[in-house]
Amino acid sequence: MPNAIPLDPKLRRGFDDTPNDQRTKDELDAWWDHPYGVTLPDGQIMVRCLNGGAWDRSTQLGVAANYEDACKLAEEKQASWVRFRGKPTYYMDQPKPSIVIMPQRPDQPIRHLIYVESKEAVDSYLKEHFPEYLESSTTPPI
Repeated sequence: MPNAIPLDPKLRRGFDDTPNDQRTKDELDAWWDHPYGVTLPDGQIMVRCLNGGAWDRSTQLGVAANYEDACKLAEEKQASWVRFRGKPTYYMDQPKPSIVIMPQRPDQPIRHLIYVESKEAVDSYLKEHFPEYLESSTTPPI
């Protein structure tokens, strides 16, 4: 069985109505990248995670019929999201665009890999340093 997730945790009022960059370090430490389940009226379990998929609330990873399936869904979807979030991306920055790795948490900085002059330079850099990035979808998995 995959890792167990908390079911119906007590979250502070406004938890899903707070911009991620305004959360406390303690809240980020407790909930960032830690999926949890919410029991729905019909008994299904909605799996959610505070992971940056949304800027101001936890992300819905999906709905499962039972707890074991919810744990499996949480593990698969969250792992996919973390892989996607760690990919380099083109970033329109000043003074010029760059290729960056976005922060894994809102309290971390953007990691600039290289400043670029053109789309061709982006493609060339990614092909040389991150060929797996070009082979996979750029669409978020959630």
